[in-house]
Amino acid sequence: MKERELAEDIKQQQYFEAVPAPSPEKDEGTREMYTLLPFIIGGGQNTERWYFEHISKITKYKFKVIPEYFGMESNYAMVFPEKIKKVLKDNVDVMIFCVFDWDTIHDSKTERMKYVEFGDQFETEIANGTVRICRNMPSIEYWFLLHFENYTGLLKNYRDISNRLAPFIKSCFPDPTINLTKLLKAEKHLKDSTWVQNLCNHGKLNKAIKQAENNIKAAIVAGDLDKQSYSFLYKAFKYYPNTL
Repeated sequence: MKERELAEDIKQQQYFEAVPAPSPEKDEGTREMYTLLPFIIGGGQNTERWYFEHISKITKYKFKVIPEYFGMESNYAMVFPEKIKKVLKDNVDVMIFCVFDWDTIHDSKTERMKYVEFGDQFETEIANGTVRICRNMPSIEYWFLLHFENYTGLLKNYRDISNRLAPFIKSCFPDPTINLTKLLKAEKHLKDSTWVQNLCNHGKLNKAIKQAENNIKAAIVAGDLDKQSYSFLYKAFKYYPNTL
């Protein structure tokens, strides 16, 4: 993670988080340093946004979450590039994680070509790690599932993943009797951080991070990635290696 002294215009201070400076006894000339938080650009308008909002507040993993950078999943290949350019214009070298679902792309040659073209536009940024692609197959709900079980079978759509996830995650919400789709899609249920707190506790978040990474590495070696579910979302958390 890159560190820099606070020398930005006052209007950009909202993107920074304070890092404790050495005590005056040790270094009287040291000023407080600030770390530029990585941005999240997400395909889901509510689920992804509120998930990262809560993660940033209740865990050691901190991200910059701005509503306008969420909610363009159906045409992300066209919208993500303009969002990335906008972030980089005002925040040089900031880390950007692009989080989106892969289910609508998995079996479509046309959509896969859009994905390739999207990657080509930011080949340099992706290569040097400024932009990191975090796709989930079939959706971010699979990432949630990894907090509970290490399932790698191919779940092709939301119906498949929701049927498997529901018995686990519904108990994370204050009212588990509500339909899972409403719980994971409606803002009124998502804005209460209880569900993310329960999702992460007892080491479940670290479990998901490790399982997601190990499963993908094994699948790539075997050439089977397209034959199973997976989540590259672990990349966003591995950005903070000292917190694992």
